Amino acid sequence: MRLQLMKITGFTLLETMLTLALLVGLLLLGSWSFFSLIQNNERETLVNSIKTAIQYSKIQAIHLGHPIYLLPFGSNENWSRGMVLAKLNQTTNKTELIHQWQWSSNSWNINWKGVDSNHRIIISNIPNRAMSNGKFILNNKRTNEKVVVTLNRLGRVRVGGN
Repeated sequence: MRLQLMKITGFTLLETMLTLALLVGLLLLGSWSFFSLIQNNERETLVNSIKTAIQYSKIQAIHLGHPIYLLPFGSNENWSRGMVLAKLNQTTNKTELIHQWQWSSNSWNINWKGVDSNHRIIISNIPNRAMSNGKFILNNKRTNEKVVVTLNRLGRVRVGGN
């Protein structure tokens, strides 16, 4: 009788281990790239939200005919949760809400360093009159990235790095 040779199909242990190592390496590379993409998107979203809030505030100040204020959302000096657009009611001497922006980014810390105040931005109703100037400082808690959004006295916004 003749012995028939069995044909073995499949991978050997060495081939399987090399394939798994290659897949793990590609997965790690892909996850790092994905994390970087998420951080960049969060940064751009926050910067664009700040720009939009300032532009909207300038338009509302001109429309309402008196100065209005941008304040941090909540009662602290940290702007990380968002910002509130408010006006001062002359009769009651209290601030009234016009609009609010909320952000849900936990990895970014946002602070305002202004000439007049660290907890409010005054927006003038006259386009060529001075308004609060200063800068938003965005710090990423995870990557230690720092972005500075500068607001000048005419309400123009400039974005820069460190």
